[in-house]
Amino acid sequence: MIIHLLFIVLALGIAPALAQKNYLITSNSAGGVKIGMTVSQARKALPGCRLKRGSDGEGVVLIAADCSGKQVMTFYAGEEDFEARINEGAKIEFIEVWDPRFKTPDGVHQNMLVTVAEKRLGRVKEIVMTQTESREFIEFTKKRKRIAYRIYGGIYPSGETTTARYRRGTKLHSIQVRGN
Repeated sequence: MIIHLLFIVLALGIAPALAQKNYLITSNSAGGVKIGMTVSQARKALPGCRLKRGSDGEGVVLIAADCSGKQVMTFYAGEEDFEARINEGAKIEFIEVWDPRFKTPDGVHQNMLVTVAEKRLGRVKEIVMTQTESREFIEFTKKRKRIAYRIYGGIYPSGETTTARYRRGTKLHSIQVRGN
C-alpha cells in the first residue's frame, strides 16, 4: 500500500514536468506556444523561461524566450514600440524557433544539415533570398502548411535571388511558424 501511494505521488509530481517538455513544431505551434495565444498564455506555456524584448535586424519588435540562459524562440505579437513593456494581452502572430530540441513531426530541427532534411522533406525545390537582410528561405518538395525553414548557404547564379543549389554543410538556421 505504501509503495502504491509513493508511486501515485511520484507519478503526479512527474506528470506536470513531462507535460512541460513539449518540443513539437506544428503548423500553428512550437512546443506549448501557439499562434493566436496571448503573451501571458505563452509565458505560462514556458515555465522557467524568461520573456524579454527583442528585435530583428530590420527593427521589428519581437519577444525573445530565454530558457536556462539560451534563446529558444522569438515571437512577433504585433507590437511596435521597442521601449514599451511587453503587452501581456498581445496575440502571437509568428514564432521563430532557434533550439534544435524543437522538431517537426518529420523530425526536422534547427541546425540540421539540409542533406538530412532532404531525406525527410524531399529534394530542395527552391531557395529564395529576400531583398532585406538577404535572408534565405528553403522550400522542399514535401511542404508543411505555415512552416518555413531559413538557411544561409544558397548558391545563386549572378544577379539572381532564387536557386535550388546550396553549399556543402549548409544547415537549417531556424524554423518559422507563421499565422494565416
